Amino acid sequence: MTDDLTPPSPLRLPLSVVLGLAAPPLGLVAWILLSGSRRDLYLQSPWVRAGATIFLAGAIPLFAVIVAAFIGLWPDPNPNPVGLGFLFLAAGLLGCLMALIGVIRCETAGS
Repeated sequence: MTDDLTPPSPLRLPLSVVLGLAAPPLGLVAWILLSGSRRDLYLQSPWVRAGATIFLAGAIPLFAVIVAAFIGLWPDPNPNPVGLGFLFLAAGLLGCLMALIGVIRCETAGS
């Protein structure tokens, strides 16, 4: 089982910091995806899974309205879904916080 350990990418820290400053969800995604053999540990964490689920649940309604307006299924061709934007913001913040807690818990459990 220890034979298939792959080390984290050397770009994990700088890329995660740069993306984390620009868009925090992308920083967390970069940290998880570039973590080598620990990626499975992160993805099995219930905190990371719950954070990703909440993030997606908040994003899907907003993107559904955007796509429906783009293809002509929405009654207003230029919608202004402020409420769905706030839902996306709140879900994004909560999802990132939960995923960050999951990453920290995985890191401290391995020490």
